[in-house]
Amino acid sequence: MKSLGYLEVTGLSTAIVAADKMLKTADVELSSVENTKGAGWVTICVTGDVAAVSVAIDTAKDAVGSCYVSSTVIANPADGVDELSVSDAIKGFDKQTPTEEAKPEEVKDNNLNTSDVNTNSTENELKDTKKSKSTKSSKSSKKNNKKK
Repeated sequence: MKSLGYLEVTGLSTAIVAADKMLKTADVELSSVENTKGAGWVTICVTGDVAAVSVAIDTAKDAVGSCYVSSTVIANPADGVDELSVSDAIKGFDKQTPTEEAKPEEVKDNNLNTSDVNTNSTENELKDTKKSKSTKSSKSSKKNNKKK
């Protein structure tokens, strides 16, 4: 498996500049650009051999200056680590192949008649509940008036 490099910066435009520098400096591939939660931070992930990833991260760190937040290089990542960041800050950037979404099956029941459904019972239950609440509140206010 290839090495992983993560660079976290402030702002999407800074992340784009950093990714551009990394891709032009070393033989690395852009794996993902993920918008993190809070503070406007964006994490960029690149893959390649250890030396190339290290050079790319160091170059981008220098390029972004004070917008730099954090970075790390994982030389020999465990299986599945590269799949931890899956959401992309830049729409349209998707390395995964699109899959067909499952479509819900249509329910066909010719025996169902909408007149069989009694909507009045629900409305009546709501009215009864409101009446009982208003009766209770009026009784309690009468008791409070008598005490005064």
